[in-house]
Amino acid sequence: MKNSDRQNRLMRTFVPDSRIILTLPPIGGKILSGNLVLTGSVTLAGGTANGTAVGEGGPINLIQRVIVHANPAANSRYAGGRIVDMSPRGLLRFATFMHSGKFIGELFGSNLGNGANGNYQIYLSIPIYWADPTKRRQVETALNADPTAYEMIQVEVDTGDITSCFTGNNATATYDLQLQWVDDRENFAGDTMVLFQEDHIRLIPANNTRMLDEAMPRDGAFMDWLILSEQGADETLSDSLFNKLRLDGPGLSYLKYSDDILAQMILDSWLDPAQSGTGMRYIDFTDGSTVASIDAATLQAQFDVTNVSGANLDQLRIVTRRLFLPQGYAPATGVAAAKNS
Repeated sequence: MKNSDRQNRLMRTFVPDSRIILTLPPIGGKILSGNLVLTGSVTLAGGTANGTAVGEGGPINLIQRVIVHANPAANSRYAGGRIVDMSPRGLLRFATFMHSGKFIGELFGSNLGNGANGNYQIYLSIPIYWADPTKRRQVETALNADPTAYEMIQVEVDTGDITSCFTGNNATATYDLQLQWVDDRENFAGDTMVLFQEDHIRLIPANNTRMLDEAMPRDGAFMDWLILSEQGADETLSDSLFNKLRLDGPGLSYLKYSDDILAQMILDSWLDPAQSGTGMRYIDFTDGSTVASIDAATLQAQFDVTNVSGANLDQLRIVTRRLFLPQGYAPATGVAAAKNS
């Protein structure tokens, strides 16, 4: 770890239903991964109705959105903007495919008692992967935090409250929580690719064998997609909504049923067979090499979907990662880069 810089860097007090900004210290290096940590305790008291979990429930839904803003330095060759714009479900479910195919939520398995009265100690770490452990040279996509690339990197966190976790819950919640930022960095010369990570919602208005997604990004090159099928107001992961995917583009002809994709996820070791793949379909375009990423502008996608709950009450949450090369790209070099490849 001679050239490593791995620290818990920042802490802010959690405030429900607010926007909290964490500005990363300008110390440079290439960020391999970052973790937004929510830790402390939540006390629920006086409630007579636990309510129903929404999506990932508690404590995950105490975080509503994680956005990372990267502001390019003067004369920077790097693309900037919202390089991460994701829901906590998108980040945590995507992380399943970065570490041995296992989903990890709150570290000790707490779900805030499914909304029941009580005091709950939690440690929730929401990971953001820049260096990709599934690629042959994982540091290629590490976030370049050198001051010549970005003058400022900020993490914006939109928070919720107990009703974001459980609809119908009427307890009084006391939050004794901190938001922390942890990241692991390496120091080495050369460029890295700029990785944009986002998720967006495509509502399902009706049964459709050829549904299009007008919100799909159209620039950069796709590394992978994760399609999460969410049913009803509770956003329950379901296998009843997404039936088939057709993709066409230069050098790509793809037509697979939902179960075909699930089988490939298991056979290619993206998903642990002991883990549930319900409502999750992951498609890797790279075969382990970033040069195989697919041009977003030329990719045509058709989704075969079923509407179960009523018009626009079911949805697909689509997680995408896209690559952009800095101008005059010169690949990362040196011992610290090599040891993480």
